[in-house]
Amino acid sequence: MHTEVPPELSGRGIASFLIKYILDDAAAKGLKVKPVCPFVRAYIEKHPEYRANTVPYP
Repeated sequence: MHTEVPPELSGRGIASFLIKYILDDAAAKGLKVKPVCPFVRAYIEKHPEYRANTVPYP
């Protein structure tokens, strides 16, 4: 429900890499993602190509 990396690894793009991998995998499998994590929601806002594979979350 939350994307997190250790502080010493922060800023290296690890969380973004993980999110991209998960979103691409879900799309390849025809699955929809419910972006509960604020970081995931922000990632999707910056990468609108993933919006079609998401379920709206308030």
